[in-house]
Amino acid sequence: MQIKSYPVSKIVEYMQNLLEDDMLLNSLWIDGEISGISRPSSGHIFFDLKDEYAVLKSVVFKANADEIVFAPKNGDFVRIYGRISLYKKTGDVRFIGEFMDLVGQGVIKQDLDALKEKLLAEGVFENRRALPKYPEKIAIVTSPTGAVIQDMLKVIRKRNSAVKIVLVPVVVQGENAVDEIAAGVALANAKSGADVIIIGRGGGSAEDLAAFNSEVVARAVFNSKIPIVSAVGHETNFSLCDLAADLRCATPTEAAVVVTPDYAEMIGFLRGSIEDMQYVFKKRLDNANNLLKSRKDTLNYCINGRLDNAKRNLIVKSEILEKISPMAVLRRGFVVVEDESGVVKQGATLNSGQKIALNFSDTKRDAVIV
Repeated sequence: MQIKSYPVSKIVEYMQNLLEDDMLLNSLWIDGEISGISRPSSGHIFFDLKDEYAVLKSVVFKANADEIVFAPKNGDFVRIYGRISLYKKTGDVRFIGEFMDLVGQGVIKQDLDALKEKLLAEGVFENRRALPKYPEKIAIVTSPTGAVIQDMLKVIRKRNSAVKIVLVPVVVQGENAVDEIAAGVALANAKSGADVIIIGRGGGSAEDLAAFNSEVVARAVFNSKIPIVSAVGHETNFSLCDLAADLRCATPTEAAVVVTPDYAEMIGFLRGSIEDMQYVFKKRLDNANNLLKSRKDTLNYCINGRLDNAKRNLIVKSEILEKISPMAVLRRGFVVVEDESGVVKQGATLNSGQKIALNFSDTKRDAVIV
């Protein structure tokens, strides 16, 4: 028996025709909440249309998108008219919208906003501890597979190979993600010995990031004793995990840069500090030398002044002493008479025939009293 087979394109074309021929699917209104919206340069609007139970990929092409009277955004609850189609190149079933009307805010967004207000009132978003400037160990709570962890490891090792890294592996989306992420944070606190924790995952739709908008994860982050950096999704994504963390980074790569001290910068900083210290010490030494020189000059001035004053006083006193000196009297023609007892003060004490000595200014002569 010969088996008849068909090329993939034939089957896809057949499925496409079935969808387009179905009267219900070819012209219908759908109510749902917008998620993961994007509008590239082409002008088309791509988004997911969802409710509590299902997600439908959707697109409004530029011609119809330009006719929409409001700016669609994530969380909007809308009513769209269009048709179900199958895109051959990817095999995706999608809804092609032709007209869109804003109904209100989606239930999912309303629930998220209510939870955000609740946690805000309880102070869960008040974590703002300073990160360690030079961490020795970093714990990373993320998926062990994929590009995110590899990019973070590459950045950390490039910036500072001395920093130790502890990977806490968790699933980051799906039904088990909430419990695993919360448990990963608790484990990092209890066992890692890390100085800082990074919670990271790449970007994705609101459904992909749903675990990081859970109350359980937000409280686990808030209760962490170790500072946490949240790096969930890309620039446009902002989760409850981000709000509860001590710091939020737009991407995991940015978190790795922020947390890890750059070794080259550290060396440059140390060298700069040493140069600054050397400059300060030299400046202080120069100031001390200048002060010492100034005080030395002042001291020499004071000493020389006092010596000059002493010399002048000595000269004056010497002149006075010279004037009242006995030698000065003798030089004027007087003599000093001495007998055996010493200087003779009264002539009446001398007897005839007594030997005496006459002291002149330049010599001494013996004499006898007659």
